[in-house]
Amino acid sequence: MYMPPSTSRIEGRRRSAFVLATLFISLLLGVLTAAAVELRIDGERLWLQADDVPLSQVLEHFVQAGVQVKMDPALSGQVRVQVVDQDLESALADLLEPNGYVLIWDVLEGPLGAWPRLAEIQVFRPGHQDRIAPLDAVAGPLRVASWPHGEGIEYVVDELIIGFAPPADRTRISVLLRELGATLLESLPELGIYRIQLPPGTNIPALVAQLQRHPLVAAVEPNYVYRLPPAPLLAAGARDTAAAERLGASAAMGHAPVAILDSGLSAWPGLADWVAGAFNALAPGQSSDDQGGHGTQMVMIASGWVAPSGAATPVAEGVRVLGIRTFDNEGVTSNFAVMNSLFHAADQGARVINMSWGAPVHSDFLAESITRVRRGGTLLVAAVGNEPSGQPMYPAAFEAVIGVSALNERGEVWSQSNHGDFVFMAAPGQATLPGGTQGGTGLYSGTSIASAYVTHALGQFFAQHPDASAQAAQAALQQAVNPDGLPPDSFVGHGALDGAAWQRLLAP
Repeated sequence: MYMPPSTSRIEGRRRSAFVLATLFISLLLGVLTAAAVELRIDGERLWLQADDVPLSQVLEHFVQAGVQVKMDPALSGQVRVQVVDQDLESALADLLEPNGYVLIWDVLEGPLGAWPRLAEIQVFRPGHQDRIAPLDAVAGPLRVASWPHGEGIEYVVDELIIGFAPPADRTRISVLLRELGATLLESLPELGIYRIQLPPGTNIPALVAQLQRHPLVAAVEPNYVYRLPPAPLLAAGARDTAAAERLGASAAMGHAPVAILDSGLSAWPGLADWVAGAFNALAPGQSSDDQGGHGTQMVMIASGWVAPSGAATPVAEGVRVLGIRTFDNEGVTSNFAVMNSLFHAADQGARVINMSWGAPVHSDFLAESITRVRRGGTLLVAAVGNEPSGQPMYPAAFEAVIGVSALNERGEVWSQSNHGDFVFMAAPGQATLPGGTQGGTGLYSGTSIASAYVTHALGQFFAQHPDASAQAAQAALQQAVNPDGLPPDSFVGHGALDGAAWQRLLAP
């Protein structure tokens, strides 16, 4: 069950339970869009309606419900079916026969116990199981909406993240999910929360407002959306020679890894020696290849394969990097995917996690995830944003995160760097990169680069001090950039990671 920092609001919600279930569901759901396929899975029970649509289209809805589907591309045929609260295996037998098929089951661990979950469907012509391939829908982009009125905070369509009030009554919660037409998609056992799917067209803001007062619900949020920032390309093809000179650092494979939560990692000649591993948090087991380039750029900086322009001390040794694909091909991700990525990075032993992106949305769930990862001994670093609005950007603005602003190659505050009391420090934010988000070698700029450079510095610190705690490493970083203990300001925080600060941080 979800255990928030304070339980006083939970008791208040219990006392404020005033909505009957039937009235509750009628008020919460928005107007449903006309859909050729409607699907809901509740453990071992199935609701499915399809009116003369291709089998592949029906199976795509299973993918959207969190089921991996592998199908023989040669299969075809139309489906017309109406299933209401039937045994899932029996209903799928009627749907898929006379094709050969395999159903693979798993359990969804969480506060409700071991919840049975259909993990995979394989469909093939009898005797040709070897020809199955993952359905393309697995890699499909997130469906995004925003509130209010198409502007402002973005979230995933027809999804919520929810934690249930202790003690979680499985029977009552199952009834609630059925009334909502909800399907459990994923759980995050570390927080005791679930990602759920709702019927098409659900009014997510209205539903959240109502569920916040429901006695069974401890906390609920939309599944917020984050986007990778465009990396400003200041000069295409500039300083190729300078960039090449920065590629001479040697990778020290014994170093503790840092993790990059971004768009993945593309292969570059020689870069593989700097990589401790790669993981696709959106589709585990599938490729973590970077289609956009931003993640590969951040790996280059965080590892030391490339140093920012104007860095007074050239990078001498490399840092091993774990590249985690958290964003899809459109540069978009969800709050739940970010939290999964955070816990995966911590489980893999990353001492530092870099997040060179952000959005002006505060999530209690993400804040709690970051706090737990930080308490577990991992430092978190994030970019404060590439618009000087003064508006807090998350995750950089969370207290447990080191928010980094950017300097230009002259050591001055970059004109587009964000500012505010959430800025912990500044760092060089320009680098000549061989390829990236806008293609080709060029001089790029942004707080993304500055964040990744601080991550590299902390990776170097942990390499020298493998037994140091996260608290000690952050204190050493603060002392290095602010040896005189001056009050922080809104542009460079405690100070800048210049050459002198680098020497103080990494002095023998």
